[in-house]
Amino acid sequence: MTPASAERAAFHEFIARHRRFLLTTHINPDGDGLGSEAAMAMWLEAQGKQAVALNDSVMPPAFAFLARHAAFEVYEPEAAERHFGEADAVVVLDTSNRQRIGRLAQVLDRHAVPIAVVDHHVTHARGFGQVNVIEAEASATGEIVYDLIREGGGTITPAIAEALYVALMTDTGSFRYSNTDSHAHRMAAELLTHGLDPQALHAQVHSHASAGRLRFFGEVLSALELLADGRLVVLEANPEHFHRHGLEGADTDGLVDLPRTIAGVEAVALFSEVEPGKVKVSLRSTGRVSVDQVCSRLGGGGHVHAAGVLLRGSRAEARARILPELMSLIDALPPRAGAEAPAGPPITKSGGR
Repeated sequence: MTPASAERAAFHEFIARHRRFLLTTHINPDGDGLGSEAAMAMWLEAQGKQAVALNDSVMPPAFAFLARHAAFEVYEPEAAERHFGEADAVVVLDTSNRQRIGRLAQVLDRHAVPIAVVDHHVTHARGFGQVNVIEAEASATGEIVYDLIREGGGTITPAIAEALYVALMTDTGSFRYSNTDSHAHRMAAELLTHGLDPQALHAQVHSHASAGRLRFFGEVLSALELLADGRLVVLEANPEHFHRHGLEGADTDGLVDLPRTIAGVEAVALFSEVEPGKVKVSLRSTGRVSVDQVCSRLGGGGHVHAAGVLLRGSRAEARARILPELMSLIDALPPRAGAEAPAGPPITKSGGR
């Protein structure tokens, strides 16, 4: 039995042993985390079990339609204590970094409840659960959940198919990123047999931008910096940017990906001061720089080509901690074949960063 199959077997035993489940995902949840939660909750309930999804952050409007399939709640101190006290087990989805579940990590410290982790990020490969199904080769956590449901003899209902399709679609960049392998395409094809409308789902997820958000993107992009001979793009967003356009820190989703299309760019760094003294750092690579190592050293993580970390301090202090290491990685790269060739397409995306 391979390590992956052994962990999957342990997960199925974990599910069989418990009846009341609390599900959670990372802060600033994305389509993969939320879709995986919804699908897991519906699968558990189909087995006669109880499942509640409790997250540190509010659900973005783009994914609010998933709440019709499962019970989603946002962290409140008293409610969190009650839910943890009632749960037989916790399943953490789309992160294997304990701190990435936000305020729920502190509640978890006060309750002796067994934990299972299901994730596809590589940074914290050992996980923090009694059971850890962490498969870096999967294009999305929803892909692993899909396999687990089928292995467990579950039925993929239209509602589960919708949740899993959202998870897969969002973490593959609508099937554009190089993590979209043959298994992901086969999974998508099977999910579509359940009557899904992919165009409608794409519109539900991606047609929520406000005019203010686009103006915010434009303002930040207009001030982009090119460093390391044009191979590194640096963006900054400050509290005044967010306030001026009526936005919050989570509204930067997708911004850091845009400069990856600039010819010759190896990496992009976005420093978002979501509130004074708190800077969200989002890093992206066009394929040759492993940015996860920069973030993991500071307590963050993600994928090889898409990662992030939340740092205390000013934007200047965050730049001083991130940029020298990032520039060293870029400087160590061999010349590109065809010096003026444009940078490659986006490689992958990191849920909630």
